[in-house]
Amino acid sequence: MMSLQLTIPMALQLVIEDVGWWEKSHPVGPDDPFRFGLHRRHHPLDYAALVHLAKGLGMRPLIAFVACEWDRANILKKIPSATWMGADWDNRHNVGPWLDQAAGILNAHRDHLEIGLHGVGHEYWGTGHRSRTEFHTPDGEMRPREHIQHHLEAFGTILEQNGLGPFPTAFVPPGLNHSFGNGERGIHPILNRFGIRYVTTDLNKARMHRPRQHPRMAWEAGVLLIDRGLAPVPWHTIAARPQFAFDRPILSLHWANLLDEDFYRNLEVVRDWVAFIKSGIDPVEQMLAPDTATCWSQFSYRTLARVRQVDDRFEIDISALRQLPPQTIQPVFYIRIQHPQSLAWRIAGGQLQPVENQDGKRNLLAVRPDDHTDIVRLTPAPGETHG
Repeated sequence: MMSLQLTIPMALQLVIEDVGWWEKSHPVGPDDPFRFGLHRRHHPLDYAALVHLAKGLGMRPLIAFVACEWDRANILKKIPSATWMGADWDNRHNVGPWLDQAAGILNAHRDHLEIGLHGVGHEYWGTGHRSRTEFHTPDGEMRPREHIQHHLEAFGTILEQNGLGPFPTAFVPPGLNHSFGNGERGIHPILNRFGIRYVTTDLNKARMHRPRQHPRMAWEAGVLLIDRGLAPVPWHTIAARPQFAFDRPILSLHWANLLDEDFYRNLEVVRDWVAFIKSGIDPVEQMLAPDTATCWSQFSYRTLARVRQVDDRFEIDISALRQLPPQTIQPVFYIRIQHPQSLAWRIAGGQLQPVENQDGKRNLLAVRPDDHTDIVRLTPAPGETHG
């Protein structure tokens, strides 16, 4: 029997929270937002640093966006629970050429950075006082539905003001405060109506109205949740020393972790993280995700599919993925086959597609299952090898 091994690698997505603030974080008053941890205002070069990070890794990180300080028309006056100023909201001092420059960077690099929903102001000011957090309390109690609706509408409008639409498909709950399993009374039907398909949070911290379907995954109302656990470094650590256990599909960082107080030194921080991630990822069991949808989908295949080897043939049973919201699963998943030679393969129940040979994706094969297929079979083609 040939020495063969087939792996469905875990795709690693980089999620960067708190992108979008402009004003500096210090000092923080009793009802002010916490923002991002830096002692200076943000600069367009802070966005350019994220582009360098993405290009260095050959992937499209998710930037979890906070939108309020991008409000060009002061629409948030009408949504007092969204900001610390309430009905007196005035963002004119944050509207300037830097806003156009940053928007230009994000728009020019849509293939490198994916905007996600984090919040409008991150916290909640329902009584004029700061309360954690925007969409849920720390106990997982959902904010009033109409307030959530207004906040999400405002988030989309502010993106459109800056040419950064459409509305994202991924959501990172502020402060890890979230809930699951409350049906039509919960938040996921609301998120789904806005086009959100993917959520990541600490599922051990979220309020569970019913048990999740899997220790590291949950799904309802067309939304797929993946557990991210705790961030490897504190949210306010500036120019953080890279660390991560590579034991989960999501590396969750905060913007300050990747920046320096001197924005001209941002790239030094980014280079360290690029080198750390490239050297730390398992070349067989893991891959760098090209985007969020692929990460969530690939983790689902890795977690729920069953691989069986029969002599030199492999059978991949993907029937368990039928229980997931179909719109959250990509039509393709990735495998690696370990063998002393580079073999050609015949496939039944699907198609094999080439994968670009780039960092983090070497030796990958893309499998596109046929519609309604439960089992994909792979067999070496006799006498055939790939060069």
